[in-house]
Parts: sequence; C-alpha cells; structure tokens
Amino acid sequence: MRKLLIILCLGICFVSCSKAQGDKGPTMKEYQAKEITKLINKGKAVLIANAIIKGDLDLSDVEDTDMTGPNTFTAHLSNSIYFQSCVFLGDVRGNGYKDIKGKKIPIKARFSRDVQFMDCDFRKNVDFNDAEFQACFNLSKSVFRGEAQFNNILCLGQKNQWWEIEADSTFMMCGSTFRGDLNMMDAQFKQDASLQGINVNNLQISNLQTGGKLDLSSSNINGFLIFNYGNCTDEVYLSYCRFAGRTDIIGTNFNGNCEMDKSLFYGNVKLDRSNFKGGLKTDDAHFLLRPNTEETAYVNDSIPSFKGFNINQ
Repeated sequence: MRKLLIILCLGICFVSCSKAQGDKGPTMKEYQAKEITKLINKGKAVLIANAIIKGDLDLSDVEDTDMTGPNTFTAHLSNSIYFQSCVFLGDVRGNGYKDIKGKKIPIKARFSRDVQFMDCDFRKNVDFNDAEFQACFNLSKSVFRGEAQFNNILCLGQKNQWWEIEADSTFMMCGSTFRGDLNMMDAQFKQDASLQGINVNNLQISNLQTGGKLDLSSSNINGFLIFNYGNCTDEVYLSYCRFAGRTDIIGTNFNGNCEMDKSLFYGNVKLDRSNFKGGLKTDDAHFLLRPNTEETAYVNDSIPSFKGFNINQ
C-alpha cells in the first residue's frame, strides 16, 4: 500500500512538472533578415511563426526588379509572405533606393500574393509607403512600437484585416487606396493617427481607442463606415469626406472637437448615444436624410444644424 502511494505521488509530480514546462510555450527561433530575402529570391514562400527577426528587413531589396517610370523602380514579390507571432528587432520596410551608377533611384515593393503579419511585435519603425498589394494585406493583432507608415499604398484584396492593431507612436496612412474592405476594429492609437485622404470600400473602426488626434478628412468611403463604441481623447476630423453608404457612429465618446464640416453623407447616418463632449461641427455638411440622434449628447446641449438635400431647414 505504501509503495502504491509513493508511485501515485511521483506520477502526480511528473504530470505537474510536465504541465509547468508546457506552459512556457515554444522556443522562438531566430532569423537574420537577410535569410528572408534569400528565400524570396529563391522563389520560396515565407512561412515563419514564433520567431525573432534580427536586422532590418527591406522587402524591396530583392533581385526581381525593373524600371516602371523615369525615376522609379519596382521590386516584384510573387511569394506568399506569412509571419505569425514574430518579433522584429529592426526596421521593416517595403521601399528604399536602388543605386544606379552612383545615383539613388526610389524603389517600391509590389506583392502579388497575400502578405500577412499576424500578432507580430515591431520594435522599431515600419514603412510600407507607396507599396502595392495585389491581394490581401493583413496586420491583425500586431503592435507597432516605432513609427508606422502606410502612406499611398494600393491594396486590391477584398478583405484586409487590421483588427486589434496597437500603435505606440504616430500612425500614418494618408492617401491610401483599398479596393476592398478594411477592418480596423478594436484598434488602439496611443498618439496621433492620420488616415487622411484614404479611398476604401467598407471601413470598420468600432471600439477604436485614440490617445491623440484622429484625422480621416478628405476621405472617400464608397461603402459603409462603422464607428461604434469608440473613445477618442483628442480631436477627430471627418471633414471634406464623401460617405456613399450608411454611417454608424453609435455610442462613441468624443472628448475633443469632432468636425464633419463640408462632408457629404449619401446614406443613413446614426449618431445615437454618442457623446460629443468637445463639440460637433457640421458647417456646410450635407445629409441626404436627417441623422438619427436618439440620446445623443452635445457640449452645452448645443444641437448642431444638419443641412441636407431633402431636409427641411
């Protein structure tokens, strides 16, 4: 009986130790950034998970390049690129310069297949300015600790998943075009975020948290905008925009001024239960239908005017 108890206790200890070791998770493999560009040059898919990437990763620095303009080169990447739960210790970029007879010519990356950075940690700067994505570009659950720049990018994929991204520094995505949908639900911008002049089909930014200014001015939303239950600490700019579909801004707190002046709203607009603590500016904005404003709160209870094509003033 005593031996049986000893064996039972040892078995419990073994199971407990095994579980404790399993909780540590898989060991992260290390790659040099140049190893990844070598894979691309060999035409192989990049499929990396639970890894640490050392050095600067320049995805425009590949062998397959050609001149696409008088002063522009394009780097062609036909590989699938997939990173999951990776830590990038250096800069990550999709543009750069090509040295031609001592002269530096700008070069941008063009990706013909899906590009995915899922649940990744970017410790330094990320710069994909001017890059082209022929398929989907996904960044969900990734954290940007340095500057994040996605200006003037072109995305042709139908579903671009950027939900739960976090940006510790300035986030820039000005003048970019998404032929499909962009999902940025549950995103967190701790400093200023500029999405000025974007062109997108459907835009989902519910539960958005901002610590700085949010600029969506001069944008063209061809489908719907869903901006529900967010919390914006500073000013929000929705001026000079065109909203072709419905616009839902329900239950969102605007602690700074929210500007919608000179924008055009062609679909139903819902502002129900939103709180415009810093004020709502709608000067020269036009609404096809009068917005729904059930339980909407305004600064000093000052209700803004809603001019429209079919609204009686």
